[in-house]
Amino acid sequence: MCRPLRLTIFFLLASMFLGCGAQRVPLGSAHLVNREQLVEIELTNYSFKPNHLVVLGNQSPVVLLLRNTNGVVHNFTLMAPDRSILLSEDVKPKATITVDSGFLNSGNYAFYCFHHQYRGMEGMLMID
Repeated sequence: MCRPLRLTIFFLLASMFLGCGAQRVPLGSAHLVNREQLVEIELTNYSFKPNHLVVLGNQSPVVLLLRNTNGVVHNFTLMAPDRSILLSEDVKPKATITVDSGFLNSGNYAFYCFHHQYRGMEGMLMID
């Protein structure tokens, strides 16, 4: 078998393995929050705590309190149901920031750490 063909087969198999081998982190118990409350999320050990939030009511914007308790930079990226990115904020180690995501319509909004999504750092924000 010639070398270019072997390399092509290798890269094809590697991409199939890597694409299919990525495991999704299961969502934890739903954490209910009223719109008037700050939505607190801890970024730690390559995970979000909680990683499954349900925001009730639709009278005010959703305000997030992002607390990085880890020793590395984490990121919070929020995606709309149409997969467009609504916001992306880096949070320095041992830092806390507040982010106003604005008014969000009812639906499911995926969030993840841009730097560590490959390690399973992702979650779901559900708006009632």
